[in-house]
Amino acid sequence: MSIQYPIDLHIHSTVSDGLETPAELYARARREGITALALCDHDTVAGVKVMQDVIRTDQQQNPDSPPLRYLPSIELSTGDGGHAHLLGYGVDVDDPRLLETLDTMQQDRVDRCKRILCLLRKQGIRLCCHVEEELLRPGTGRAHIARALMEAGVVNTMQQAFDRYLARGKSAYIARRYMPIAEGVRLLTAAGATVVLAHPSRLNPDPQGLRALTEELMQAGLAGLEAFHPSANRQQGPWIDGIARSLGLLVTGGSDYHGDLNCCTRMGRMPSGWQDPEGDLQKLLARMAAR
Repeated sequence: MSIQYPIDLHIHSTVSDGLETPAELYARARREGITALALCDHDTVAGVKVMQDVIRTDQQQNPDSPPLRYLPSIELSTGDGGHAHLLGYGVDVDDPRLLETLDTMQQDRVDRCKRILCLLRKQGIRLCCHVEEELLRPGTGRAHIARALMEAGVVNTMQQAFDRYLARGKSAYIARRYMPIAEGVRLLTAAGATVVLAHPSRLNPDPQGLRALTEELMQAGLAGLEAFHPSANRQQGPWIDGIARSLGLLVTGGSDYHGDLNCCTRMGRMPSGWQDPEGDLQKLLARMAAR
């Protein structure tokens, strides 16, 4: 069972693979009654200042409106196949080492996209020239290609695009190079971020395995676990929450909202059971301030 929360610490914009701009996300957050929000675009911080400007302008124009608490963030892909994602809250968007690493990762995304499109062509699937040109830009991920295949009528849904072509082991899958998880934790920590392991139920659905991984990553600076995420089922959310609290770590939650119309994800919508989201947010904000 999922419920609507006023806090959403994991959303995406058009800067990575979301379908709504930072301005549109901010407007949606206001409509949905969201009081705290974190933009966590994949492997880029390019949208952080854009969102800050949007919020600043709105607050200047509407000084009597309650302010939205905004957490500048990033979602960094790490580990085997890039499946281990790290949320970096309060990241320094001007950190030179981080920016250099992200530039390399974005170029790798472009190179992979070229190779995926080549594999699709060999299977008789050719997208329009202007669509391919749009895909060959920094920030493109498999979700962009899946949407393009759906819009071209090759598949009916994004999931079908992954199941037929883009998932690991399928005919147009291309692996990318990713840094080890611990290295990613250290990179974000050095850039001033408070680091949380995103949707851990996708990474290791076994409680003992997740606890062992969490303890290992704590040595590199891991600060929390995203216990409340749409990927966590009724059993997983509570035990992820329990692991985090037993180890003295932060607990966060986020919808992973991207804006896809054929997806049931809604901003602020997460599994039930988050007992004190405001209290956990205050702990996260305090940790960020201490950094």
